[in-house]
Amino acid sequence: MAITKIHPIKSTLNLAIDYITKSEKTDEKILVSSFKYHPSTAHTQFIKIRKIIFYSIFLKR
Repeated sequence: MAITKIHPIKSTLNLAIDYITKSEKTDEKILVSSFKYHPSTAHTQFIKIRKIIFYSIFLKR
């Protein structure tokens, strides 16, 4: 059973994704997977989704 620790991301999301998907840390990226997002474009997709959610919440008021 794998055990992971949760650490807060204190840098930018883009740097965090780059660090998490380093090939030397993920068995040459075999252990990297995602759902609906490709690791190389996840940062921009997350930003777009965050803007959509933000505007949908505040425009309803």
